[in-house]
Amino acid sequence: MIDQVTVDKILDSANIVEVVSDFAKKYNIEIHEREQSEEEKQQQSQRESMLIVNAFAQEYFSNTLFNHAEGRSIGLSYFHERGFRDDIIKKFGLGYSLDQRDALYNEARARGYKKDYLLSTGLCLENNNGQISDRFRGRVIFPVYSLSGKVLAFGGRILKK
Repeated sequence: MIDQVTVDKILDSANIVEVVSDFAKKYNIEIHEREQSEEEKQQQSQRESMLIVNAFAQEYFSNTLFNHAEGRSIGLSYFHERGFRDDIIKKFGLGYSLDQRDALYNEARARGYKKDYLLSTGLCLENNNGQISDRFRGRVIFPVYSLSGKVLAFGGRILKK
């Protein structure tokens, strides 16, 4: 049976391999490890990069909700009308995306995030002319979290009719 300390460590851990290794040692379970291929290393690196971009986007959306006039007047008022308290909004990392074509994209690029990752996460879209636009513009934002607390994706609700 797994003890509560082990469960907490699993849920709080950013490195599941370490947790599994510790668990195996504790219960004398032999683990056969293999080296990752270059392709697997590349895929893992891309996944981690996209998680970093998602974490940035969540912070950006949350900051916009509380610190931008449009975010407060549209997004925050929407959540307050629905009975959400500020502590709950912050706990779940809810946010707002400005109703501008490329506000998130421009901020991300200014901070050094790569265009490819902004597109592959689905946060931004590229049209046939190469013009980039934010997918969630003009929406309140609901992050989707993994069990370990990483932002995997976003949902959004359009507020203007």
